[in-house]
Amino acid sequence: MRIKKKHQAGAAKNFITRTQAVKKLQLSLADFRRICIFKGIYPRAPRNAKKANKGSTAPTTFYYTKDIQYLLHEPVIQKFRDHKIFARKLSRALGRGDVSDAKRLDENRPRYRLDMIVKERYPTFLDAVRDLDDALSMLFLFAAMPASDKVSARVTEDAEKLCNQWMAYVARERLLRKVFVSIKGVYYEAEVKGQEVVWLVPFKFPQNVPTDVDFRIMLTFLEFYTTLLQFVLYRLYADAGIVYPPKIDAAKVQGVGGISAYVMEGKREKESLLQISTTTKAITESEMASRAQTIATVLNKITDRVDGDVIATTADDEEEVIDTLDKFTALPSTDTVISDIIPQPDETLPEDAVKTLFSPFTFYVGREVPLEIVEFTILSLGGTVVSESVLDGYLHVDTDALLDAEEVDFDARQREVDALLQKVTHQVCDRPALASRVPGRIYVQPQWVFDSLNRGRLVPVDEYAVGATLPPHLSPWGDGAGYDPEGIGKEEEGEESEEVDEEAESDEEEIEGDVEVEEEEEEEDEALQHQRELESEAKGIIYSSAASKKRKRADKKPKKSAEEKQAEEEKELRKIMMTNKQKKLYNQMQYGIQKKETRRETLKTKRRKLEKNKQNKKRVL
Repeated sequence: MRIKKKHQAGAAKNFITRTQAVKKLQLSLADFRRICIFKGIYPRAPRNAKKANKGSTAPTTFYYTKDIQYLLHEPVIQKFRDHKIFARKLSRALGRGDVSDAKRLDENRPRYRLDMIVKERYPTFLDAVRDLDDALSMLFLFAAMPASDKVSARVTEDAEKLCNQWMAYVARERLLRKVFVSIKGVYYEAEVKGQEVVWLVPFKFPQNVPTDVDFRIMLTFLEFYTTLLQFVLYRLYADAGIVYPPKIDAAKVQGVGGISAYVMEGKREKESLLQISTTTKAITESEMASRAQTIATVLNKITDRVDGDVIATTADDEEEVIDTLDKFTALPSTDTVISDIIPQPDETLPEDAVKTLFSPFTFYVGREVPLEIVEFTILSLGGTVVSESVLDGYLHVDTDALLDAEEVDFDARQREVDALLQKVTHQVCDRPALASRVPGRIYVQPQWVFDSLNRGRLVPVDEYAVGATLPPHLSPWGDGAGYDPEGIGKEEEGEESEEVDEEAESDEEEIEGDVEVEEEEEEEDEALQHQRELESEAKGIIYSSAASKKRKRADKKPKKSAEEKQAEEEKELRKIMMTNKQKKLYNQMQYGIQKKETRRETLKTKRRKLEKNKQNKKRVL
């Protein structure tokens, strides 16, 4: 029989320490971190660290041995080694003062690509789209950072360009579903290829670069995420029939910039997301009437046919009727078989309604409103945006530029702007009051745009008027503990009805309890009853009133039914059969549940107090 050697199987063989992995790959620690980030290999925590570390209890970082073995044949590692040799040769040439040799080496420096790694980590396109949350949040973070000695200006510019391309695609395809403005920034949710993508966009405030953050690791993540997003954007633009990368309007980049500067050019159309002379894609009344007439004629043909004859439709009818859905009719019921009710398909999907929520409207956004957030939301819902800051730049006369440029007809521009302002239906402003108002416009605060998107409908504008106290801006994803502020009113109505029922039941129980107590008192010993009366009179309490209070208190306690008692007994028996480890886990779960319930009740009480204070203020006014 072969003798088994110690630390040759089990956890000691399945795990490898970071020092051993670095020696095995013959890399520096920085390069080892980079290749692990690129390949998606992260440290692992073994169940028994002592066995994995071959008897040692020192704190150690472990990796799977198979993962490190898989890295031995990675081509990028060879590129890392080539770059180390290149850096050594370049420093030697510069030390000798050989400029021509150093220039030749710099032109032929080794470069690596991450496209094969992206394809390995994401075999399908939906896998890549599903993993875009962290990539987008990282890119938007670097796009908002200032250039410094740790983060170069080229990195921030590239990140901003990719972010604008992503937002331009989401706005053009109208994929935005939820928006939440928080203290950290703005959370967006878009539905891309059936996958929900959530990312965070920080506010464009002056950012302080922290000193305790290792930007080398973050830049490594950013490098991989940049390659991933470029792959995804190329595929998305190609599927939508748009040229990638999109062209940029230089005049708008010098002005406001953002997604308004990107010209989405396709095979048949060429359009910008935000233009001075923007035309909406909303369906006109004549088009709606023609479509309705076409659908009505087709339905009349269907009803005229009997016994399921095939209807011959022309190619023109098929092109015109695109969104009509098939109707399914159930078989007639017989004496032995009952026909099922077949649910009909919904012709008006809520997603389609959200996509065209702002189609008939033109929004005039004031210069005090953050244009990037409001513009992106409105364009994603099919609306038209007219920015006050854009119009100022459009009508601004720059005397220095006019000397070198051609003559500009500012009167024609003014007439064009006046015609555009006549189409404005809503004005988004964030001021406490307005000096003057234009008749026919609806004045709202920016929160009205976000709440309309989150609820999927146009909310009333009364609560969002200029200078009004806004309703609470709640997260569209709900509370983590299950607290629903909007459902408190319904719960209170249900609780009131339950309280009424409980009061009626308690009255009946009080009458029954009084009869039972009277029978018990008659059976009590007279001496004991006399003693109790004397003790109560000595304390200054009448015995009859004290007895009635005790009866009421006893009646208020809910009586458990036999089924509830049996369920509690079974629960206790199950707890007795648990092991100590299971009991600890169960107690932890119960503690977490109780903590959530306590927090929910606390928030409910706060909400009720606020509602009462509002009602009292209204009564005083």
